[in-house]
Amino acid sequence: MSIFRVKTTEARVGVVGLYSAGKTVLLTSLINHLQDHDPDRFPLGKPGTHLRKFTVKEPDRGWAQFNYSGHRDALVNYGRWPSKTTDRAQFVCQFERSDWTFSDCLLKLYDLPGERIADAGMLGRDFAAWSERMLNLFVNDSTYRTCTAPFLDAIKKPGVTEAELLSTYRLALANLILNFKPLISPSTFLLDLKGQPARPAAPEDLAAARHCGIDAQSQFGPLPADLRSGGTELFESFSSRYNQYVEQVVVPTIAAYRSCTSLIVLVDVTMLLAGGVGMYDDNRQIVRDLFDVLSPGENKLFGPVARGLSKVFLPHQWRPGWITRLAFVAPKLDLVHPLDRDRMQLLTRRMVERFATDRDGLQHQFFNVSSVVSTKALPTEPGGGRVLVGTPLRGADGRKVPSTSEQRFTASELPDDWPLEWPSGRYAFPEVYPRMPTRKDYPPDQVNLDKLATFVIE
Repeated sequence: MSIFRVKTTEARVGVVGLYSAGKTVLLTSLINHLQDHDPDRFPLGKPGTHLRKFTVKEPDRGWAQFNYSGHRDALVNYGRWPSKTTDRAQFVCQFERSDWTFSDCLLKLYDLPGERIADAGMLGRDFAAWSERMLNLFVNDSTYRTCTAPFLDAIKKPGVTEAELLSTYRLALANLILNFKPLISPSTFLLDLKGQPARPAAPEDLAAARHCGIDAQSQFGPLPADLRSGGTELFESFSSRYNQYVEQVVVPTIAAYRSCTSLIVLVDVTMLLAGGVGMYDDNRQIVRDLFDVLSPGENKLFGPVARGLSKVFLPHQWRPGWITRLAFVAPKLDLVHPLDRDRMQLLTRRMVERFATDRDGLQHQFFNVSSVVSTKALPTEPGGGRVLVGTPLRGADGRKVPSTSEQRFTASELPDDWPLEWPSGRYAFPEVYPRMPTRKDYPPDQVNLDKLATFVIE
């Protein structure tokens, strides 16, 4: 650090999003742009700002190193999007900014599995409250009711056994996965603690291969009121396993997010439109749950003055962390036609803005972002068709194919507002190979990632 830079400003940025929302791609592109900074291609902060002395640091204890090199290599040499996050990972770097006179920046980027977000509703609830919440969802939503029917039948049987409850609950979770429902809790059924994701299979095969808990011996599922009598072996066993799960899986994840100064929440508008109104409702509920447990905004015990003083007088590792900046991000901007890009941001705002405006001391902004631009837009066709050009990710049979020549795609026109109802499949957007430059010091083309970085790296 330069002798003129008398302090270090630590920015802790967490990235939140359900699986396949693009967290890993966003982080890989962002790191590339910071490490090999070109102010003409990635303006950061004040106009003309340069970054220098970029140094990669070791992650904090208990965190895996974010595999930046491996993710970039997958994009370049294997023509595929990076593999999903399977463990809690962190990327730590330090650099100087020409627009910061007396401070350098220590940046910590947090990447956690999106599956764990579905467990956020466990925090602050005991087993009985969680059971009531899950059962209310299963009974009062038609899609969930259909998927969980065997389990709902089982809990009504007199003398039902633990083995039957667990087998039918695993079958219910398998059905939810295969119907693209994101509220899979405990989330280890979808992604276990060894980082092994659930693979597509027949519901019975999937239920037999997975477990709903920390491991096969620590499984649990929601119980109705008549099975939650205190002192019964079933209730005590499930309650104990639930508490163990919360402490080992849920608390560390939420604690990591709470330690951040800025939070990026990915809202995959293309996926929600393609998936139907049920997927929209589920994702909005998950974001609501996350806000309830994270409580972003100024810390009531300190406030903005104390936070500012801590930056000046405390070493960076002693400074308290709380989320004061929130970025709602609509990713995959290159999958919609330029005519619809403003609508993409508007749809994000319509869906989640209330969660931020209800919080005191929280700065929030909305961004529509393409971390890696992988399509080109053609002029609209007669009748208003939205045409994009890109390299297809899948063949006509739906299977992934080796990289081939570019093709034309017709992307759906985005609505002005979320419809009151729409089925899965009404909207469609292309699946394309990423365009990542082979040269490692040349970051990919991006849209608005620079503006997002300027906001969250305060």
